[in-house]
Amino acid sequence: MQNTKLIQLLRSMNPAEFREFKDYVISPVFNKNKKIIVLLDSIKKYYPGFENDMIREENIFKKIFPDEKYDYFKVKNIVSDLYSLGKDYLAFIHYRDESDVKEKFLLEQLRDRSLDNIFEISYKVFKKKLDNSPVKDENYILKCLELTEELHSFQIPKDPGTRLDFFQIELDYFLKYAIIRLLRFYNIMLHDKIQSNVDFDMKMYEEIMSYLKINKHEDNPTLLIYYNIILLGTERNEKYFFRLKELKDRYFEALNTGDRYMLFLHMANFCAYVYNNLGRTDFMYEHFLLSKENYDRGTIILGKVLYPDFLNHVKIAVRVEEFEWALNYIQKYKHLLTEEKESTLNFCNGIIHYKKGDLDKALDLLSKANFPEFIIKIQVKILLLQIYFEKEYYEQAFSMIDAFRHYLQREKSIPEHSKGSFYDFLRNTNDLIKIKTSIGSEDKKFELKKVSENTENMEFNQFGIKNWLKNKVAELT
Repeated sequence: MQNTKLIQLLRSMNPAEFREFKDYVISPVFNKNKKIIVLLDSIKKYYPGFENDMIREENIFKKIFPDEKYDYFKVKNIVSDLYSLGKDYLAFIHYRDESDVKEKFLLEQLRDRSLDNIFEISYKVFKKKLDNSPVKDENYILKCLELTEELHSFQIPKDPGTRLDFFQIELDYFLKYAIIRLLRFYNIMLHDKIQSNVDFDMKMYEEIMSYLKINKHEDNPTLLIYYNIILLGTERNEKYFFRLKELKDRYFEALNTGDRYMLFLHMANFCAYVYNNLGRTDFMYEHFLLSKENYDRGTIILGKVLYPDFLNHVKIAVRVEEFEWALNYIQKYKHLLTEEKESTLNFCNGIIHYKKGDLDKALDLLSKANFPEFIIKIQVKILLLQIYFEKEYYEQAFSMIDAFRHYLQREKSIPEHSKGSFYDFLRNTNDLIKIKTSIGSEDKKFELKKVSENTENMEFNQFGIKNWLKNKVAELT
């Protein structure tokens, strides 16, 4: 019985919920079957693990039906009934905590019962509470719509002429709600279209974006944020980055937690695009300031800490030599890492030591960083190759270049356009080693010029590979 759906559901309850569930089952409002109460009493002592061998159908049956012969189906039915009550209880606690749902249902009941005075008082209380809500997302718009619909239904029997005014208000609310929801879908679809090459049928996308170009809806921050996020992602124009920065500063408190996270994420993605795709360094500190503000506001994580996000924040800080901030971040959040913890900490501390010039320590730590994600594997390989080059471990570097090439050939998940830049990085690094080890001074200038030109012609600067090559060419020159 330990692996039944009932036991799984009971294990999910915290101690306060489990105690309250007992009260819920005892209440005749929710349950009138005393056998179900006996069943819960029989197993409650095994909470929270329910791992005792005594939790078997036969033993439970004796508790519920002490004078009867064992009948599997009878005990199964009681267990099923308790499981159904458990699901009802979970729905109940969500309903109890979701005050807006209760308010809507209460207004419906007051209206249906012709309790006009109580309706009017309750409506004013609910409306004032809604108006004072700091977050103005689509859920807020939906609540405004629902309250308006209730007031509309209340007023029509008393004054049929008011219905025309209400219809316009309801349509405006619904349109704004629908647009925000559509923008959310479009945002995710556009991201996956680029990242995973998925061809979505983005219905009404052009029409919605054209409508918003004319009708700005400046009164709703969530709509403005997602509209500009989409423009930033599709047009890659920095004016939308600074527009989002302005909106963030003005409306931060009016965004819900998830939207704050998404705002920071997309602004940071643009900074990464400028660095990785364009090879520009002018947004590096903007990138760090986003992480810092995110950290200072306590919004840098959403739920659990994902290790790619963790090491990315450290990388962004290290890139602008904000070592103290990076170390503080590691110290504060490392206990929340649930996957690849050891490799993540080795990677983060490794790049800090590398940027500080401690190549031996960096090499030791990065050699211990092993990840399942190809994109992070590549970063480790790049860093190791750079360290081999800078330490003049040329045999190891040649071996790494060869192994790296074979990895790129095998790994099907890497987009072909990205592979090209990685191959260019390997070829140019290989040429630089040859220049350092075997070419006379007469040929050196010519060969360096070739490497410099090849580096300039690289399409991407993922993880700073193009900038690193430029620096090495400059050093040799």
